[in-house]
Amino acid sequence: MKSYVEIGLESATLLVNHGPVVLVSSRDERGSYDIAPVAWNCPVGKNPPRLIIVVGKKHKTCENITATGEFTICVPHVSQAEMVRETGSVSGREIDKFDSMNIEAFTGSSVDAMIPEGCIGYLECKVEKIIDGGHVDIIAAKALRAVVDKEAFEGRLLVEKEAGKTIHHLGDKIFAVPADEVLDT
Repeated sequence: MKSYVEIGLESATLLVNHGPVVLVSSRDERGSYDIAPVAWNCPVGKNPPRLIIVVGKKHKTCENITATGEFTICVPHVSQAEMVRETGSVSGREIDKFDSMNIEAFTGSSVDAMIPEGCIGYLECKVEKIIDGGHVDIIAAKALRAVVDKEAFEGRLLVEKEAGKTIHHLGDKIFAVPADEVLDT
């Protein structure tokens, strides 16, 4: 039998929030682009594909998405871990992250947001609903376009292969990477 121990509720989400960190890219009404890591993201429908992200209301990303109604969800490769850390360490209100961090990027075709080169894949999204979650907004969106590196996907994301290695947030500044094997039960 396992030996269980109670943890504080402040750590409760760390039990379930170790899915891939994504980079959410957006632009403001003046056309300035921003990008920020978001650990709280979740698919909520397949046909059509719908997702939610949770973003702090005080963040530039939230302001941009509310103003334009669109954004991209970019899945960074493990080799981009430093970019994830850097983009989360400063506000887009203070600097142009793409320019100052030398992030090579291109614009989406369905959504006017920048996509960093080297990401495993990305989803171009249109906001369907924003739910007030107190100090955060829960943003429900529909994916308009999904693109992935052909070496990283074969009916599913190939997290056991180098091309599909995602970054998973474990809390604070601690991240994990999927193992080299997948269980098929």
